[in-house]
Order: sequence, then structure tokens, then C-alpha cells
Amino acid sequence: MSNKPIIESIRDYISAFPDLSENCCLLIDYLGNKPVEYTVEAVPCNPVYKEYVDGEKVKQFLFVFASREYFEADVNTCIENLHFYENFEEWIEQNNDNGALPDLGGNKVPVSLEVLTRGYVLSADEETARYQIQLRLIYEEE
Repeated sequence: MSNKPIIESIRDYISAFPDLSENCCLLIDYLGNKPVEYTVEAVPCNPVYKEYVDGEKVKQFLFVFASREYFEADVNTCIENLHFYENFEEWIEQNNDNGALPDLGGNKVPVSLEVLTRGYVLSADEETARYQIQLRLIYEEE
């Protein structure tokens, strides 16, 4: 099995989230201005999560899962948007507990997928908002 870009593996994994809109647009490192779109974006970090005395390393890949959502003063719209991210967080945690992790292919073996922040509004205008949640994939290279 050949090495696959980690970001592609994560995108494939997230595309299985049952609450994604049908025919959704799940992009990489790009989020448009029209709702509803989703993206997976790499976050700068030190790729080495832990290094052992013998030289072995456990690595990490930080990323955000974000969306462009409808946004308005109606409290129900905001609650619905945040509820989507609560469901996503629960799905990630359940999958992690069950060992259902992204298929990284090649010599990379996933160890865990952790939620680092809850879903929140990063930016908003009068009609749309960017919501996001940050995660960390821990993996080993054989």
C-alpha cells in the first residue's frame, strides 16, 4: 500500500460523518463564501509529538474541520450550527474509542484522533459564519 497524503486520508475519513449535508462540498485548505461548505485545513505544528531515547518518534498532524454556515440573529440557527459540531465531536470520540481511525496507508499507523477545541464561530458577517473545530491525529511511522 502506497503512502497517501495525510490530509487526503483525513478528508476521506470525515466524509463518512453521517451529519454532513448530502452532496456536500468537502474541500481541502479552501472554504468558499456560500453556505453550506466544509473544509479540512492543515495547522502548523511540530510534526514530532513525542521522541523516545532510542530515537523512535510518535508524530502528530494538527488540522481544523471548518464550515461556512447560514448565520443570523435567530437563536435556533446558531444552536443548530453548534449542535452539528457537538455531534461531530461525539462521532470522533466514539470512533476513537472503537479504534475506527483514518486509513493513512503505507507505513503510517494511526494511534488516536483527538478533539482539541469545541466547535466555535471564528468569523461572521450578516448572513454567514465560519465555524470550526481543531483536532490532532497521532500516528507512528513504521
